[in-house]
Amino acid sequence: MQRLIPLLEGRRHPSGWIERGMMTLLGTLGAGYGLIQAGRGYAYQRGYLTPWRADCPVIAVGNLTAGGTGKTPMVAWLGHYFLDRGIPLAIVSRGYRQRSSSPITVVADGTRRLLDAPEAADEAVLLAHELPGAVIVTGANRRRLIQFATQQLGCKLVIMDDGFQHMQVYRDWNLLLLDAQRPWGNGRILPGGTLRESLKAMGRADGILFTRAQVAIDLTAAQETIRGTVPAMPMAQCRHQPLHWIDAATGERFPLDTLRHRKIMAFCGIANPESFRSTLTDLSIIPVDFMAFPDHHVITHAEMTQLETQARNHPVDFLVTTQKDWVKIPPNATTLPLFVLAIGIQFSSVPPWLTERLECLVVASSSGSPKKRRDE
Repeated sequence: MQRLIPLLEGRRHPSGWIERGMMTLLGTLGAGYGLIQAGRGYAYQRGYLTPWRADCPVIAVGNLTAGGTGKTPMVAWLGHYFLDRGIPLAIVSRGYRQRSSSPITVVADGTRRLLDAPEAADEAVLLAHELPGAVIVTGANRRRLIQFATQQLGCKLVIMDDGFQHMQVYRDWNLLLLDAQRPWGNGRILPGGTLRESLKAMGRADGILFTRAQVAIDLTAAQETIRGTVPAMPMAQCRHQPLHWIDAATGERFPLDTLRHRKIMAFCGIANPESFRSTLTDLSIIPVDFMAFPDHHVITHAEMTQLETQARNHPVDFLVTTQKDWVKIPPNATTLPLFVLAIGIQFSSVPPWLTERLECLVVASSSGSPKKRRDE
């Protein structure tokens, strides 16, 4: 699997007849899966299938590829935008790998956080930490979640986290996120690549944001590909910006230079662990050791003990991890200082098309009548 992932992401080409044969087979399977997804999209577009419409505006934030594009920081950014304007907000998601089997898992009810990981999904718990005034609910049936949030908890606007492919629910605004470093992976559809569907699916989006768009990244080719598929698509770029360190034991915040040139051991269980390593490097922090777990991995007491033992053998001054991993770590799991890197979305300047659309959604949420999409 470790050799396969770089092939799917387009970070290297197949070497040898075994890898070439395997990628040909996976690519063929992906082409078939892509046809199924395209047929599904066509059925909704032509009206053969009808999405259910909520009685409040619904935003979908999602991606075209499997793996991390930074949806959670973007959902948090949007959440702050609406909460700051007094909009009762709900965030709904599938609840990937949570232990709760309830059809409606209420992670936060708008007044307090009710569940932690792993009973609730790690990303949902992280959003509950970041957005204390929001309702956070998870479950397989997004329609049921939205009905519960609006009818039982009084929410006036809903964000569907990872909802771009969830066409069963009507969206008033579709925001598509693309990783600026690898927008399409190797350009093939799952399982032959990382694409969930073909590039033509970008036509469902109302706007595209390139995430992790560092200054040195050239987006010209990706932007030309988008314009060749959807000529009038609004586009912008943003960065994932480190904000501060959090002491896991006390919740106290510290400046970013606190750990500069200190001996640390880093660990994470996210879709793109190299992005965390790169961020540490940008902060002049070179880990003595770096441990990457699978995405959504729930770290056990035994694994924390092993990490602490490795750290003391080096030795190091601190353990560091991501916010997404922090919410899954058992309390008092280590006696070493554990610091958590807080990340947020940063725009060089928020594009006018984004501000205009957000303000339209604020008005629609306040009036109780969803605005029509531009294609209606």
